[in-house]
Amino acid sequence: STLMMITVLCGWVGAMAAQGQAPQASPWKDRAEYDNYNAIIQAKDANQQVDLVDKYLAAYPQSKVLANVYEIKLQAYQKLNNIPKVLETATKLLEVNPKHILALFLLSTIFPQTYNAQDPAVEQKLSAAADYSKRGLELLAALTKPANVSDEDFKKQKDQLEAAFHQTAGFVALQKKDYPLAQQELHQSLERNPNDAAGFYQLGLASLPAKKYDDGIWALARSLSITGPTALPPATQTQVKSYLGKVYEGVHGSADGLDAILTQAASGPFPPQGFHIKTVEEVPAAAPEPTPAPVAAKRELSVKPEELSDWTAIQKFLQAGGQKSEDAWEILKGQSLPLPGKVVSATPAARPKTILLAVSPELATQEGKYDVEVTLTAPYSKPIAKGDTIQCEGTLDSFRAKPFLLRLIDGKITK
Repeated sequence: STLMMITVLCGWVGAMAAQGQAPQASPWKDRAEYDNYNAIIQAKDANQQVDLVDKYLAAYPQSKVLANVYEIKLQAYQKLNNIPKVLETATKLLEVNPKHILALFLLSTIFPQTYNAQDPAVEQKLSAAADYSKRGLELLAALTKPANVSDEDFKKQKDQLEAAFHQTAGFVALQKKDYPLAQQELHQSLERNPNDAAGFYQLGLASLPAKKYDDGIWALARSLSITGPTALPPATQTQVKSYLGKVYEGVHGSADGLDAILTQAASGPFPPQGFHIKTVEEVPAAAPEPTPAPVAAKRELSVKPEELSDWTAIQKFLQAGGQKSEDAWEILKGQSLPLPGKVVSATPAARPKTILLAVSPELATQEGKYDVEVTLTAPYSKPIAKGDTIQCEGTLDSFRAKPFLLRLIDGKITK
């Protein structure tokens, strides 16, 4: 929730709020006031604390510890995650102590997350938020390190507070379309808090209208790279990714290179020196497509398909040599051809895969003569006897003119 992140810092901020306060004489009007105050502190339940605080404030409106009482009430509402009451109580606390840094911090930090552009009092609320962040930064600038806080912790916590105040100032400037101020404030925030996805998204929105495309596109890409508790909500990520794609293509002319920038932005909060996205005007024009070579008119073949109607014609044209032989083979190659013939041999014997056939009638009477070689797709399931007459079918693959031989592949026995 909004308050979960804020609560981490509030104990330290509360201690800083009391910094510089001089010891006072007893603040209690009487013993009853003291007992009522102690009852508030000792109450374990947040709702009970709120009830006791309200009764105390009604009984002692001029109490000398009003700031302490409102702080307790503020912390109780934080535990209850009641944002409207946190804002209301922080405002009251600021009335009691205009320099109360905890109140300024809460009012400043919660504002961007509860902002409503349709609120009739939006201008007044924007001005108030800018004032909260300005006053908070002034107080932090004058702050000295508490004795019980290490230098490292002091810097770390102060950076987080300054980041929050600068982000609110940047957010307000963005809503008012003061883009240079928004960029300046958000950049200062992100220098101190480089894993704030919302801050980078806002920086992107502040940079693009000023035509700072390199900074704006990087900031949007960076906002998408951040994971964990400070990541953008999934629905917002989807919207930002779509928006980034449109912006990038509008600037660059295509989506080329965007994935590389998304990867690069995960490695650092701000663009490296020399980072630049080429605009449409800077991208070299694509080389014109080469003019295709003119397609030569297709030569009319010297053989017609219908002339290759039977085995005798096929053998005659393929053995003719010259153009007729080439043209006949151009028609025949790769075609499927069924052929009956006498088996001359089938190897291997048990499951034959290569069969030699005598298709021409004159060869069928001559021992060992054949004119077709068939390679089956798979070995045949049973032996084939020499001298059997079978029918094969296969794809014409190659031929030899003399002595004539026609080779078929991917063959099968059909009969």
